[in-house]
Amino acid sequence: MGIKTQRITRKTHRYLGLFIGIQFLFWTIGGLYFSWNNMDDVHGETLLDKTEHNFHFSYDQRTTDLLAHLEEWDSQPILSVEGVVVNQDSLLRITRANDVKFVNLTDKKIQEALTKDESVALVKSRLYEDLDIANVNYLTEKEITKGHEYRGGALPAYAITLKHPTNTTVYVHPITAKITKVRNDNWRRFDFLWMLHVMDFETRDHITNWTLRIFSILGLLTILSGLYLFYISSPTIRKFKTRLKK
Repeated sequence: MGIKTQRITRKTHRYLGLFIGIQFLFWTIGGLYFSWNNMDDVHGETLLDKTEHNFHFSYDQRTTDLLAHLEEWDSQPILSVEGVVVNQDSLLRITRANDVKFVNLTDKKIQEALTKDESVALVKSRLYEDLDIANVNYLTEKEITKGHEYRGGALPAYAITLKHPTNTTVYVHPITAKITKVRNDNWRRFDFLWMLHVMDFETRDHITNWTLRIFSILGLLTILSGLYLFYISSPTIRKFKTRLKK
């Protein structure tokens, strides 16, 4: 093996190791955080119950008339009717071919979506402990960027931030009366490290990006060059090769 080849290999391995080593560190830190974390806490499930609280209901004549009038009004067939618990109020969620509407069982009024107060009440009814609300924001497409923590969520949405050390924000889609996402500081750290892990610095979800592919190839070259250096510099291997020649 030529001295020149060994020098080139050593130099290549050294600079590859320096360049890729920082990303190796990010991958390692991220892997440790992911594997040692409580995913229930990341998903906000230790603070609130995200599952729907539906109920069985009995039709009375007025409710039946309202549903019939709703179907007759624009000729859209009703696909399903579900009872949704929103704190003290009970709503019927009526899913039709092109939209969702609600019937308030208290006053029998038809509404297009949950109000701000109803969205807050929905969240508070799902909390395991009584918490105050820090602020409420109404989000549309204008407020959502590629790196926003609610990216990919159904819009519009109410962002309801709780007064809690975890800085938890609960997102409610008022058109379907569903909690769509829960974000807290643990999730935000997880998301940042995941961004570094997959090397997608915009959407943070695209794992097949070219930056990750290139760094993965460079990482493989670093490992292979290290194995090659071990092969050409190991006294054990040299002794073994000498014995084979004999």
